[in-house]
Amino acid sequence: MNTPRLFIVAMLAVGCVEAPDFVYGESLGPLEFELYSRDMGVHPDTSVMNDPNNPFSQGISASTKFDVAQDGPIAAFYGWSTALVGEPTGEHQFYAAANAHAMYDAGLAHPEDLVFVRDIAIRGYQNVLDVFPGAVTYSADGRLIFDLAPQAYLGIEALGGDVQGGWIFIPTEDGGAVAQGG
Repeated sequence: MNTPRLFIVAMLAVGCVEAPDFVYGESLGPLEFELYSRDMGVHPDTSVMNDPNNPFSQGISASTKFDVAQDGPIAAFYGWSTALVGEPTGEHQFYAAANAHAMYDAGLAHPEDLVFVRDIAIRGYQNVLDVFPGAVTYSADGRLIFDLAPQAYLGIEALGGDVQGGWIFIPTEDGGAVAQGG
């Protein structure tokens, strides 16, 4: 063991330094979802920061929020929900909702909590429409821009929810779509 690592281990042992909740590169695949709040992941709620299961309760970097997607929707939900608290944007809200949606579809919560996970996804998508209507995301190469409102609209419908606020979905001639609010 090298000296810096030995120092950190010694400091942790005597309680001088708090251990981080997440170590970059650590696998989050076995992470389990425990419903902490019925509002977590829906702006402006901040309860995800107090959730003892949130490996990012100390914050998340701009690159890490994308990296954790490889560990599945639970890790990604915690990552994007944490990013949403730190920087409320439509992109953060959309991906928090999309990962709650994926958790619901895959049954990745206790059966009695799935109804709440579905509700979190629907309300998160609705927030994209109502609070962040012009939200976009970018392709991995950063060149293409995607409007998130149509995707949020379709997400609500896919979950059997009712889109609120007079929003309508309009397919475009080029095969795309727009969502317009009322």
